[in-house]
Amino acid sequence: MKTSISGLLFIMALALGLFLPQAGAVASMLVLPALAVALAVTLLRFPAGYLKKPGDLLAGTLWGILMNYLLLGNLILLGGLFLIRDEKFWEGMVLLAAVPPSALVLSLGERIKSARGLILAGFAGTYAGALILIPLIGIAFLKFFPVHYDRLFILPFGLIVLPLLISRFLVDQDLDEWVNKHEKLITGICLFIVFYALTAGNAELIRQWPDDIVSVAVIACGATVISSLFLLMAGRLYNLSYPGVSSLLLLATMKNCSLAGGIAIYVFNNEAGVPALVFAVFMFLNIVWLNARDIYHQKRQHSDSTGATGDI
Repeated sequence: MKTSISGLLFIMALALGLFLPQAGAVASMLVLPALAVALAVTLLRFPAGYLKKPGDLLAGTLWGILMNYLLLGNLILLGGLFLIRDEKFWEGMVLLAAVPPSALVLSLGERIKSARGLILAGFAGTYAGALILIPLIGIAFLKFFPVHYDRLFILPFGLIVLPLLISRFLVDQDLDEWVNKHEKLITGICLFIVFYALTAGNAELIRQWPDDIVSVAVIACGATVISSLFLLMAGRLYNLSYPGVSSLLLLATMKNCSLAGGIAIYVFNNEAGVPALVFAVFMFLNIVWLNARDIYHQKRQHSDSTGATGDI
């Protein structure tokens, strides 16, 4: 999903998991290491010493939390309350609402000319907040369900803090340049493992196609469309810059589905990971739309500049 290579691997993960799920048990054991490696590679995009000035990140952090949790997270929970009946799917919806933005927002943000400072600060702030918010949201909305609360506290910590330590180790050992050269392939393989495990573990359920899968798809589509339309209208109303609106769109439409699915497998069960899988499909489509929007914006800029030159 991050590039054409990652997009191809994502589609392969879905297809192989659905029709050749025999390696699902092995892939499930590799999910947590894959998540840690993928985030560690992503964190190498942060400049050295970036996190040492938390005061400079406050505005971006607030925007990130506002977009990812108060806007998108509430839309997910609200839709789940009205449309989801299966308690396992509800557990997955709560996890989706609780996780921070996808790690892909950093690479995609560079590609579509978003405001880099806002994206970095929003990303860092929401991941720091997720250490507290994932357990708190889980406790608030799953208090009547049998939950391994120790795992709900430990897993987010391990999957966020451990990758940070790994990324710093790579920098100290001067391995970051090599990793950056192979970032696309490494990230793609890690996401392949996660989504193959999620698909393979639920292959039989997906073939049965229960009504709740349709409900999750409706929520995923609705939450993405509503968030996007709201921000596009706000951008026009308040005359926000294109990079600023693009940054907010990324933070408000892209959840870390792989993280939600991985936590679901280890805290609950395979079925709780289905909402993350469905949302990942719509996130893939959202990335296609964001790229198309950026191409249209660049063509429009080019035509405007050409027209201005012609007038001269």
